[in-house]
Amino acid sequence: MKKIISSILGFLVLSACNTQINENLSLDNEDLSIQSNNSFKVVQIKLKNSKDLVNLATKGLDLFGFDSKSKTIKAKISTKEEQDLKASKYDFSPVAEVNMSSRGLLPGYMTYNEMKNKLKQLADFNPDIATLNDIGDTWEKTQGKSPNNDIWCLTITNKKVKNQKPASLFIGGMHARELAPPEIMYKLAEYLVKNYGKDSQVTELVDTRDINIVPMVNVDGRIKVEQGNNWQRKNTHGTGVDLNRNFDSYWNYQGLDVPSSWIGSSTNPNSETYSGTAPASEPEVQAIQNYYKVKKLNLVLDMHSYGEMFFWPVGYSDKPIPEVNIFKNIYENSFKKIGYQGGTSMTLLYPTTGTTDDYAYVKHKALGLGMEIGQSFRPSYQEVESMWNELRPNLLYLIKVSNTTLTRK
Repeated sequence: MKKIISSILGFLVLSACNTQINENLSLDNEDLSIQSNNSFKVVQIKLKNSKDLVNLATKGLDLFGFDSKSKTIKAKISTKEEQDLKASKYDFSPVAEVNMSSRGLLPGYMTYNEMKNKLKQLADFNPDIATLNDIGDTWEKTQGKSPNNDIWCLTITNKKVKNQKPASLFIGGMHARELAPPEIMYKLAEYLVKNYGKDSQVTELVDTRDINIVPMVNVDGRIKVEQGNNWQRKNTHGTGVDLNRNFDSYWNYQGLDVPSSWIGSSTNPNSETYSGTAPASEPEVQAIQNYYKVKKLNLVLDMHSYGEMFFWPVGYSDKPIPEVNIFKNIYENSFKKIGYQGGTSMTLLYPTTGTTDDYAYVKHKALGLGMEIGQSFRPSYQEVESMWNELRPNLLYLIKVSNTTLTRK
């Protein structure tokens, strides 16, 4: 009997060990292939020529991590997309995307509620220079699903100085899975508030500029990430809408003479670049667009990740806009110094339309800027601190030049 019991116990222990080993192997494999509720792979694609980026983007692939030196780009692909890549003779292989197997937020990151509370504290403890406003609802709130999901904007300016000041808007968290931008936006707000009266540069900026910071636009999507869906990019309206393709500026290439192939991915609800049913159909986008009615914005920066790039209008063309030298001058005096590439989306990556930077420029004659920071969607918080130290002087420079106006014939 003792031998039988011993054998049973041994079998149970061995089974438990095998289960744990299989679970560990599963997690390792997950890092290279299946990384969500849907089956997909993360691959690195070797680009054959300069047209490949445009071709891949307009097919609707979820692209990221472009490396101009190695001429490669990463993509999250379905089984069907994998078959299409093979049929088109692309050279690609599975890769691991950094920290994607660790569910939810990484240590150090703030949840939406934590960030909201910290923004409120900045305003409450510094009422002479900081005001927190709810500027709009998320899609889920409009549907009665998430009554506390609001989009918050912290305005920083010396309220005692009543004269008209150049206004800027800094945006983060448009795409939910991009963790660093909301943290950098909060750090910018905190730095300005806490160093006012202590640092001469900060004090002058707050006295002479009207600085508006929205750290997190896609609140619904961000909460999905907090709950473990690391790949959530779009908002949560149906299959999701790419908020940075939904702005009312040549939405879905309307009014432009472009190849019909460019439009396909924008009209496919399953695409990560789905532009929605109409211009500004999404309440999150409406919140940002409506803010132009609140303030006459001279400069708007929308921060994304990743890839270390600095964008100016227009995203659908490689032909320079009339004011291109103004944008180039800003770039050369800021992010070029830390190695960021500069140009339009079309020149650096692939065509885009209905974006925040194009909307600012086309519709409001503002300095519409975009950027991609860091080298992953989910950098460690130590990396975020390093990024902040590198980005800080350049973000302050943007606030300084927010008094630049564009004249148009």
